[in-house]
Amino acid sequence: MNNKILFKNTIINSFILLIFRVAGLLLSIILINNMDIEDFANFQLLKNAFGYLLVAMEFGFFHFNNKLYNEDKYNFKSVFYNFIKLRITVFTIIFPIILIYLYFNEFSKVILIFSSLLCILLVFSYEGSLVSIGKNLELNLILLAKTLFFLILIVIFLDELNLNNVLNLFIYSYILGLILQYSIYLTFKDKNKKILKKKIYEFALRAKNYFIINISNHVTIYMGLTVSPFIISKSDVGNYAILLLVLEILMIPLFQLQKMIMPSYSKKKDNKLIFNSIFMFILTLIIGMCLHNLFGNYLFQMVLSDEYSIHQIISYVYFLFPIAFLRGLATMLNLYYFNNNLILFQRNISLVTALISLLIFLTMGNLLGLLGFILGLLFVEFFYITLSSNKIYKILMR
Repeated sequence: MNNKILFKNTIINSFILLIFRVAGLLLSIILINNMDIEDFANFQLLKNAFGYLLVAMEFGFFHFNNKLYNEDKYNFKSVFYNFIKLRITVFTIIFPIILIYLYFNEFSKVILIFSSLLCILLVFSYEGSLVSIGKNLELNLILLAKTLFFLILIVIFLDELNLNNVLNLFIYSYILGLILQYSIYLTFKDKNKKILKKKIYEFALRAKNYFIINISNHVTIYMGLTVSPFIISKSDVGNYAILLLVLEILMIPLFQLQKMIMPSYSKKKDNKLIFNSIFMFILTLIIGMCLHNLFGNYLFQMVLSDEYSIHQIISYVYFLFPIAFLRGLATMLNLYYFNNNLILFQRNISLVTALISLLIFLTMGNLLGLLGFILGLLFVEFFYITLSSNKIYKILMR
């Protein structure tokens, strides 16, 4: 594939992902406006719990999937079948923990049943394998299709948006995703004849560092939301979830930039690409801060109902800009670590940061409530950058 085609494909995929993120934002706004604050908070808690399961079942295997198919020339379906076996094993370990977590959060039996059904669907849903067989465009289209389908269902049933119904519609969108995935997997014509006969657990052990990094990064980002219902009220959990959504919006420009530079950086490893991306991201944050200062009050009052602490959220958004900057810096550092064979260093600092995040969020949340969780995000991101300071210095000196 020449550079022109590669650039064209990157632009197309980035555009689809941008639409996907905008659709996700619109979906969140509709849910915020049409669910009561506790139902919205509980839906975010459920998604957070499912996120832990997804990250655990992925087991860092994304990095090995491509190697097994494209380098070792194993038959794709045999690799995928063995990976599903691994996911089932991880599911049996993680799923009971999720059920216990939901039980202690006092979710109803109906919600527990719906959640169990969704978790089972997640075992067999893995769009990441599409990357191995060169179906990046199809992957992004499936992500977009699932989101748009969920959005359409939400609009259709706008007057009936309680937690039970929203979770039910969420399940339908995942079923659509499964149908689209397996229509590609089952019809894919594979040139590789070699069957993967070795136990998949051997490969899982080789991928353990990626697993530790992925689960640690997830814990670092979402630990605050995970422990929040045990420390603050459900209404404050809803307010915190709103602020996390704003943080995700602030991160969109960086993710788009990362998608743009990854193909080039993986080949050249030119750190100027990272510096330029961070510089562009800083500019977008400055613009975002100015827009929030001018229009934030109006926008939040337009989007949020009176159930939310609107003025408190507006003031706390200013804390999100330094958090976004630090998280953006950490994101680009992770790209650098991955492409420069610094996996062990990345694993160690990710694990230490994840462990310390629990202490930080428990302490700050108990001391300062909602504000404590926001400041906890800032401290956790700063802690990761501090652990990376030696590598940052070496990068700057090159």
